Amino acid sequence: MELSYSTATVERSRRFDYWSDVVCQHFIPAASRVSQHTDFDARFSVRALGGLMLAEMKSPRHFWERDAEHLRTGPNEDFMLSLMVSGIGHLSQCGRNVTQRAGDLVLYDAAHAFSFDLAPESTLLLRIPRKQLLLRVPEAGRLTATRLAESLPIATLLGCMIRQAAVLDLSLHPVAQARFASSLLDMLAAALQLQLDGLGHASSSHESVFQRAREFIAAHLDDADLDVERIAAAHHVSTRTLTRIFAEHGTTPTQTLWKQRLEASHCALAEGRVKQVTQAAFQCGFSDLSHFCRAFKKAYGVTPHTLLRND
Repeated sequence: MELSYSTATVERSRRFDYWSDVVCQHFIPAASRVSQHTDFDARFSVRALGGLMLAEMKSPRHFWERDAEHLRTGPNEDFMLSLMVSGIGHLSQCGRNVTQRAGDLVLYDAAHAFSFDLAPESTLLLRIPRKQLLLRVPEAGRLTATRLAESLPIATLLGCMIRQAAVLDLSLHPVAQARFASSLLDMLAAALQLQLDGLGHASSSHESVFQRAREFIAAHLDDADLDVERIAAAHHVSTRTLTRIFAEHGTTPTQTLWKQRLEASHCALAEGRVKQVTQAAFQCGFSDLSHFCRAFKKAYGVTPHTLLRND
């Protein structure tokens, strides 16, 4: 799927209204305003990339704001990754502020209010389903409204991948689309994790154990025998201590393991990384296929076979 919008097809007096009503609502519903409504010459194109959406925007300066009213009337839990090709922007979210210039990558979250003062001569916007990013980087939300990995070479590689995604013709190759999207997400996850590691994000011993245990679970989802005892032993704490640490975050080790397994299987099916439901189940540590299918449908409202057929 690929769609294109341009104010060039609209009479001058209505161009910004068209932009606000059609284009600004396409990705994430938000209010848009501009100092001068006339001669608003802008273009917006969007294409599917596996389970992701990639848009290119060229426009004069305008102000984009998503507030509490938008969150209530148009809930959206996707993350957005912005690559400024040329131009400048100023993003504010969750008490953080960042100026985005050419080459900068900036993450923001549609589930929270934000404001974006944009003068994008050209910008690429990648819309990412929440669960696909948080499965890879549970703390990704801590990096909204910051420049990502600006001092690391991986940021340059990620930017190159996004630029290539905007021009590659993968429309007739859904499997290639899904694999490219998965690789792009993995590259983004690596950049985010490197930046989080640099922040020294474990602020206490309990928080450190909690985060490392979640990462351990994510790295061993294919192990059907993984249980609370093994997770605790890997982090040199008792099962009672581990359970108490997870309780501080409103969950249990078993619930976290179960949730991550379901999310990983959903992503594997949605991203086209498996050809059979049994493959998704066993790769994510489920040994009972019928139990997996029941749990999957309860969690997502559809069977894994339906998701596989849709892909």
